[in-house]
Amino acid sequence: MLRYLNPPETPTEKHHTETANLPLQPLTLIFATGFSIAWGSRLMMDALGKVLKSQFNTDDISLLMLGIGLALAFAALPAGFIATKIGNRQAMLYGVIATVFAILALPYMRAQIPIIFFIVIGFSLIVNGAIPFILGLVPQRWAGLGIGIYFGGFSLAMSVFAFIFPPGITPIVAAIVGALAFFLAGVCITLTPKNAEI
Repeated sequence: MLRYLNPPETPTEKHHTETANLPLQPLTLIFATGFSIAWGSRLMMDALGKVLKSQFNTDDISLLMLGIGLALAFAALPAGFIATKIGNRQAMLYGVIATVFAILALPYMRAQIPIIFFIVIGFSLIVNGAIPFILGLVPQRWAGLGIGIYFGGFSLAMSVFAFIFPPGITPIVAAIVGALAFFLAGVCITLTPKNAEI
């Protein structure tokens, strides 16, 4: 459908040469970033849900999780503003740092307002920066492939999650492994060229 609405340019010899050279290194970083963000977000929500159940002594935390979900949605606006001011790459790295520290503190300090605040803001900076991150890493002609590789890594991580992590994983273990997953995403972002337009 995209090809029909926006036909590609007329092929040339240079065009064929560029087509053969896939940007393998950026695509690898994109895949690893999507994979690690998926595991990090899944483990973060798992740890957060279990801490909330323990903290409020209830099994029904649907309203609390709904509130956090709405906060994440509204946080997209300030996250976008921050990214435009300091650069998307830098904003994502700050988001990784904030999220890692908040997740690690969660099992010990409980779901206090400052912890929830840093989780919401940090995670928003990471998630909202994903698509600009991809578009800045690959040439325009490979933009669709880059986005597909990111969501492919994300989906693969979610698919194999249940085979690797048991349902009864403790909040502390979920927090530690989730922090490591976000740290890996931060490493992938750091390895991207600084002059990439992200």
